[in-house]
Amino acid sequence: MTTPPSSPLRDAALLTRAAENVFRRLIRMLVGRMSLKKLQEMIQIIFVEEAESKLKLEEPGKNVSLTKLGSITDLDTRTLTKIRSSHESGKPIHLNTSFLKGFTPGFKVLDTWINEKRYLDKATGSPIPLDFSGEGQSFETLVEEAVSTRGVTAKSMLQRLEENRFVEINPDTGQIKLVRNDYIFLSNDELDMIDIGFSAIASLATTVTHNIRNAADSHSRFYQRGCWTYRLSEERQNEFRIAMMEFLHDVDKKAKDAILPYEEKLEQPGQLTAGISMFYFEEKPGE
Repeated sequence: MTTPPSSPLRDAALLTRAAENVFRRLIRMLVGRMSLKKLQEMIQIIFVEEAESKLKLEEPGKNVSLTKLGSITDLDTRTLTKIRSSHESGKPIHLNTSFLKGFTPGFKVLDTWINEKRYLDKATGSPIPLDFSGEGQSFETLVEEAVSTRGVTAKSMLQRLEENRFVEINPDTGQIKLVRNDYIFLSNDELDMIDIGFSAIASLATTVTHNIRNAADSHSRFYQRGCWTYRLSEERQNEFRIAMMEFLHDVDKKAKDAILPYEEKLEQPGQLTAGISMFYFEEKPGE
């Protein structure tokens, strides 16, 4: 339902729509690759850190009180203290080993299977094959030990690991053998595309944030535009893609040529990253 222009909730509705639009597309890429629990944990850490940075900018030289931090995060002081103590301030989350080990339920299962002595062969140190259930070490006990979340069953976990080719099931004995222990749920190509894509998203967010802060000064705003049509016929979709790709390849070459005279030959302190980003997109109404 469209929010009326006069509604007191109009601004909140517009901000929510913008955030939902971005989050839905980001989460679509993360489903199956990152657990909801870890995403929530990461957002809490980042939100609190950024809120604290904002308050420090507003009052330089002063310590940020928990009560003031709570006023813009809507979190009680006990929760704020817990979030702060769970992560070393200023340290990138991707360097936090304890955070990464619980990345997904599947990751936890692999980590336990590969590192816990009771699941390793005493002679070789390799992960032992497991019966699905039964006395002693089994795949069921492994999942129960590694994943505390209710609703994650050994059967669903086995199916997930088998789909991603981490395990093989012996057709004669039914034993489950770990055939990959690299923890990787993504191919190198996927990792590269996600890294490049999220870097572009982050750069666009930086531009939007800068422009919001400089809304009253048009001369200080960064360039931010987009070109698209709402009326593309599906019959001409492929033709349009080819035409836009050729155009972007040409613009990409011109952009590199324009940037080159400003690029210093050697890396040194005081330099910053600056540039432009180009990409093609499509979406269907309601998608």
